[in-house]
Amino acid sequence: MQSPSSLESLIPALPEDITKLAYETFQQGKSLFSLGHKNISTRLANMFVPRQTKDIKRLSSEALLKLQEKRSQLLEKDWQDARAGVYPVSVLFDNPWEDFFRYYPEIWLDLTQVWQRSQKKEYQTFAPEIDREGYPKYYLQNFHYQTDGYLSDMSANLYDLQVEIVFSGAADAMRRRILAPLKAGLQNTSQKSVKVLDIACGTGRTLRFIRATLPKASLYQCNQKQCREKRMRMCILFSPPYQTKPSSLAKKERKYCRIYYLFKSRKFGDYIINKNGLNG
Repeated sequence: MQSPSSLESLIPALPEDITKLAYETFQQGKSLFSLGHKNISTRLANMFVPRQTKDIKRLSSEALLKLQEKRSQLLEKDWQDARAGVYPVSVLFDNPWEDFFRYYPEIWLDLTQVWQRSQKKEYQTFAPEIDREGYPKYYLQNFHYQTDGYLSDMSANLYDLQVEIVFSGAADAMRRRILAPLKAGLQNTSQKSVKVLDIACGTGRTLRFIRATLPKASLYQCNQKQCREKRMRMCILFSPPYQTKPSSLAKKERKYCRIYYLFKSRKFGDYIINKNGLNG
């Protein structure tokens, strides 16, 4: 993962309108790339496994316009939060380019197996070496028919890229919607005393943004999947302090300033956040 430190020295020197134009261009580029990927992969799927898309209905023009409106509102809010100092403007340009060039080809290489599983309705197929013991039934499936579901190193490596493509390049902006209410809820608390626990942290992408927003806070992660814990350590090692704790952490250290229950809907950037105080 690349640190945005080089951008932090460049962006303040740029006029605000140039920076905003650069952000909008960056987001538009990600959107066009994602739409291009989905368009090409869908055409290929129609050629090789036409039954896969037989029953898919096209969105109406009204629905497409509504989605575009929601996306524009999301990006404007993202820009305004950065402009207001909720997080550095450089965070808007944070992108795992190294991972993109390394793992994006693997998404295409996995597509033929995805199509085959989709055609055969095989959604519980895993490699023999995948340890499936102790997982709830929900986890033991090939989400979106991808190889090994979410239970292998490979699926962890592809996860963030796939999410970005699914949400047309807006996934990071959606994740950042939690930062303003989080920071506002802690405005009267010294950052050095703040402990943030991310339960079901995935690859740690959200924690990376929390680190940029609360640079002096202590961040903790909790996740069952070891492969993703590896990826998460890679994701935010660039800015300590960062600590890994077992799931029993909440029982041992109860002095968290806030608990955030976060639910993400399928609308762009639509989050429901419930925060409660937690006494030691």
